[in-house]
Amino acid sequence: MGRRRGQDRRAVPDPHRGRRSGLPGKLDRYSYLVQQDTSSESELVTLLVGAVRGISQLFSDRMTAAGFDEIRPTHGFALTLVGEGGTTATELGRRLGMTKQSAGEVVSHLARHGYVERKPDPADRRARRITLTERGRECLRVIWAELSGIQGAWTKAVGNDGVEVLKEGLRAGMRQLGASGELPDNLSQAWWWREN
Repeated sequence: MGRRRGQDRRAVPDPHRGRRSGLPGKLDRYSYLVQQDTSSESELVTLLVGAVRGISQLFSDRMTAAGFDEIRPTHGFALTLVGEGGTTATELGRRLGMTKQSAGEVVSHLARHGYVERKPDPADRRARRITLTERGRECLRVIWAELSGIQGAWTKAVGNDGVEVLKEGLRAGMRQLGASGELPDNLSQAWWWREN
């Protein structure tokens, strides 16, 4: 039976908790999403949500294990988009698809924990340039390694062709829903789409 309105998702028991570690274990943690009364019409969306949540949790856990406790997926994504040349909060917000204010909160979090610093922008006296610190660069190396490992596990499961079919299918589905279905140019090197 599906959840009643107002019922807390956390109350749904997780039959896989503590069973396996690594990517399969993390993804299994969210398998209850597809064990509920899920119609075939919603199964794809449910699987996508479960995969995103599982990968996000795995990423957070691995960053914590590597000593970067403050880094969650949004922060990691932001670090990949700051880049070696740095950027402004406005530009980072555009790249992240956030308002300048929301991007500013992400930057403040990263600066507070020593991953980025704000410096005067030589091209615009009114703007501040966000640049990576040495800790930010070190964290970024771990991020790329973890994301490469996640993509590697996915590739091992479905093969290179399967990954390409999956990516094209997701893009085509998003276009059908009215979204572009394509990554903006400035995201082409981000996350698991990054070419090594």
